[in-house]
Amino acid sequence: MEEPNIPDWLTADFLKSCLESDEDNKEGVVINSYNAESAVPPGNNYGSNILRVKIVYKKLFDSAEYSLSLIIKAPLVVGAYFEQFGDSLNEACLREAKYYNEFITESYKLMKHDLVPRHYKSPNPLCVVLEDLKRSGYVMVDRQKLLDFDHCQLYVKASAKLHALTIAVHKTHPDIIESLVREKQIATEKTEQVFKHLFTTLYMCMATYLEDKKEYKEFEDFFRDISEGETFFNIYREVEKTKSRLTAVIQKDPWCTNMMFKYNSLGDVLGVKLFDFQNLIFTTPLRELVTFVWTSANPEVREKKLHELYQIYCDSLNCTFKQLGCSERLSIEELKEEILFLSPFVMVAVCAMAPFCLADEAVNISDFLNANSPDVPIKESHNYRLYQGTTFNKYFPQIINQIAKEGIFEHIKQKMKHLSST
Repeated sequence: MEEPNIPDWLTADFLKSCLESDEDNKEGVVINSYNAESAVPPGNNYGSNILRVKIVYKKLFDSAEYSLSLIIKAPLVVGAYFEQFGDSLNEACLREAKYYNEFITESYKLMKHDLVPRHYKSPNPLCVVLEDLKRSGYVMVDRQKLLDFDHCQLYVKASAKLHALTIAVHKTHPDIIESLVREKQIATEKTEQVFKHLFTTLYMCMATYLEDKKEYKEFEDFFRDISEGETFFNIYREVEKTKSRLTAVIQKDPWCTNMMFKYNSLGDVLGVKLFDFQNLIFTTPLRELVTFVWTSANPEVREKKLHELYQIYCDSLNCTFKQLGCSERLSIEELKEEILFLSPFVMVAVCAMAPFCLADEAVNISDFLNANSPDVPIKESHNYRLYQGTTFNKYFPQIINQIAKEGIFEHIKQKMKHLSST
């Protein structure tokens, strides 16, 4: 575990304020001692400083001594992410705090649920304070092994419920939802330009990865085509801006490290809790579903259980709507039609996110974000190393076969052909 970066504001008074925001401690507490350590290993988090803080305290009017472990998530103040997106990171931290303090608090009034960790109000508006799920028996899976069907179905049920809850809260408290997804225009434009150039490089990496695999020549040509010009990016933006019949707040980056699972004594998975809500957007909830499938589900799920997973998501969403008294419903036919429409997001997940998620070691973010120089041959670029890792090669090009089977390539080809002819 790397050395923790302990911020100056993490004091006994800070922790006292957090604990006293909880109903169980409203009469006041005294902090006897505390210590902090890094909570996640390198490669499992890039945008925040995440600490585990173990606290020993007493309640006023109670002589007993209590112990508690909290997860404290604070914005980065140094590093490549901060240099590129400092203002956006602070906005993201404020957004996540609002998600817990306002949306989750309101959602509890509509339905009892334990979809996310218990949260505490922080005196620092940029900081999120959560229960330590490890103390409750939850563990984080190995991101390089991906998730089997039992894990996947727990995730999609929980995700669908959260999506339905955001739709319900938006009806009664639109201000809460709108404040979660509001972004400064200048930050949005800067982020779009960074990732537009990055995606181009990553599509070229994928084409280069496939060039010595004769049976994938068709797909190599496809990736070279979408890396040139702006046709594919324009299709991507068109899909992104198209209004869906259902619009929810989504997590946006639901990979394995943004959830933890609980198991019984036999090793069977029993429950899941979701976290990391910094990158919230208001869009079709199916965008989150396809991102999860292509970055976190294992090959067997994608090959044999994909449409069963879609049905489980659909059923969970509709069941939650019914419980909440909402009239919205989503049929499995509508779900599959929209997922095909979202094919450009599948391509981004497969080429840009999956290699990052499957990296053998922690990625140097500075190299990753800045490896766009046309003077550097693709095979010598930092990003191409992601396509050479042991874990990546374990799952690719199998994933290419699977997205071909789902009609993703053909759908995008037809869209590009249509756009080029108009």
